[in-house]
Amino acid sequence: MHLRSWWWILVLLTVSCAGQRSSSDVLGGRDARSELFRARGDAAIETKQWALAAGNFASARHTEDSPTARWGQVWAEKRASSLEWAKQFEGSVLALAFSPDGRLLASGGYDAVVRVWDVEAGAQVAELKGHEAELHAVAFSPDGRWLAAAGRPGALWLWDWKHGRRVALLSGHTDVVRGMAFSPDGEWLASGGLDRTIRVWRIRDGAEVLRFTHEDIVIAVAFSPDGGRLVSSSMDRTARVWDLTARRELHRLTGHEDKVESCAFSADGERVMTASADRAVRFWNARTGALLDVQRNTGALSAVAIDAGFHQLVQAGWEGRVQRVDVRGGGEVLERLDAHRTFVMAVALSPDGRTFASGGMDGVLKVWSRPEGPPDVLLRELPAWPEVLTSVGPDAFVSGGEDGLRSWSVSSGGELRSRLEAPDAVGAVAVSADRRLLAVGTLKGEVRVRDVRSGNQLMVIPAARESIRALAFSPDGTLLAAGVAQDVVLWAVPSATQVARLTGHTGKAWALAFDATGQRLASGAADHTVRLWDVARGAVIRVLEAGDRVRAVAFLASGELLTAGMRQPIRLWSPDDGRVLTSMDSRTVGVLSLAVAPQGAFVASGGMGGEVKVWRLPDGALMGEVPGLQGFVSAVAFSSDGAWLAAAASDRTFLLLGFDAFARPPPVEPDLTRILRRHGLVWDDVRGVFTLH
Repeated sequence: MHLRSWWWILVLLTVSCAGQRSSSDVLGGRDARSELFRARGDAAIETKQWALAAGNFASARHTEDSPTARWGQVWAEKRASSLEWAKQFEGSVLALAFSPDGRLLASGGYDAVVRVWDVEAGAQVAELKGHEAELHAVAFSPDGRWLAAAGRPGALWLWDWKHGRRVALLSGHTDVVRGMAFSPDGEWLASGGLDRTIRVWRIRDGAEVLRFTHEDIVIAVAFSPDGGRLVSSSMDRTARVWDLTARRELHRLTGHEDKVESCAFSADGERVMTASADRAVRFWNARTGALLDVQRNTGALSAVAIDAGFHQLVQAGWEGRVQRVDVRGGGEVLERLDAHRTFVMAVALSPDGRTFASGGMDGVLKVWSRPEGPPDVLLRELPAWPEVLTSVGPDAFVSGGEDGLRSWSVSSGGELRSRLEAPDAVGAVAVSADRRLLAVGTLKGEVRVRDVRSGNQLMVIPAARESIRALAFSPDGTLLAAGVAQDVVLWAVPSATQVARLTGHTGKAWALAFDATGQRLASGAADHTVRLWDVARGAVIRVLEAGDRVRAVAFLASGELLTAGMRQPIRLWSPDDGRVLTSMDSRTVGVLSLAVAPQGAFVASGGMGGEVKVWRLPDGALMGEVPGLQGFVSAVAFSSDGAWLAAAASDRTFLLLGFDAFARPPPVEPDLTRILRRHGLVWDDVRGVFTLH
């Protein structure tokens, strides 16, 4: 037998016995079962299968409640959609539609019955029978009063769904109807199907008033917001925009290499979305027919729903997967859900943008809700990359770089906004402990002190002719330290009087930090050393050899000192005797910045590797990593209340991560079935994996 096969047998045997907690269950000090679940959780995170990741990390914590398992569970839970409810039917679920207010969901399928559901409660509120065969399309009127349903053999039924009464039968199609849509004013109903025609019906009297044709089956139709245009998609690999007043084709949208499964107008009527089985979603100028963007995804598309603002898209495939996609992020997949055991036939997205539904050939209808707010915010293509960063309030940061001083604010909804405060290039920033004063070091050699609240400039100190790369306020705000060439200069605040010049470094000072008492100051420099200074005497207390250029220093409230830099680990030192208490990230190629959380329990690091890492203090255990930044991470900072972790990188991106849940992870779930059900999973004892509920 192959060696790899034997290894897997060993792992499975170890896992099966892990519950006995004997010495044979522990490999290298770690429980094998927990290790295996963590590995599976990491793999699920890589593929953005957040529900599966959450289940694995929660299971890992049952055996060993490690920092990495907590981090993984929180990371996954903040991104995972929840399964609100599910229903099983005889035969496939083929059609879904939310009501305009999002409170109701209509479903139709192989059993020829239309069902209307209360979305919040998951209760059936109406059952509409009488159709001859399976239903492929359902649609609510704009006022929610009427419900249209159609399929085989081609008649459109119009229902007063509240009273269970059919009010109209629209006949004309000679084969299955695949797509339907009401006009925004509710006066018209468009339909298309296997007879290759698009028909527009007048609701008032049920008359067919317009007819257009494709070269092959029509799959979907959608009205423009003004009701004057219609878009249709077809198996002939095209989508077409029709002028309903002029009764003619306006644009033929070509370029897809397979059938076009879905189409939609944006809320402003300026864009059209088309999604195809060729795995591409295309965006078009609705006025000119010009192609604007192409976004490609893995897996064939069987059904697509998009919100009116064209911000997010829910797509489904033949393999049973449902994906949430960030349209504004270039088609980035936000989440992958293994939602059904076989083909997904229909998806629908609620007007609230949070709730979505999926129906499959497995006869299951599922209603999901994504997390309320985004777990993180990533801004790309900034004017210049932020080189330094600090927090000036619970929801506010400032950064500095070649484009100047920039302020950042976080809205209540987690939206990140920035504003340029001053255009001069910035090399260092520091904020006073009371968040009232901001010191800015420029690349021209000036130190400027600003009032945080008003933005007024209070002091300008012409410190040197070369860039200022390190600044720090004393805890009481009465002293400001700056790295000026190879020296550290201290000024009194607010008089701007120089009170000391600390000499001894033989390389440029890149990092400064006062301890909590204000009596000691640490400086890190390009000469590979960290110097501890007695502030009152202006004398060096101790020199710590770092081994390479030092780029970051930070004191903990307890008095220990953190240092980091190029080709060296992050170290936690005892300032009293110069001993190294803890080393972290020994394999790093270079750390450029450190940030200690306000509560002092965590430190974040960013550097040349392109990721942000978070460590637990004081033992230095790695909690987890924050991916998403492509360049080297130049700066990291916690907000003043510890609720946010911000990072900036050389690829001109700014990342904001909600940190509250990581600082206070949920307790170990005593009943794993609860968390599994929340994500539509169950444990398969035979196969030893999580499967669909």
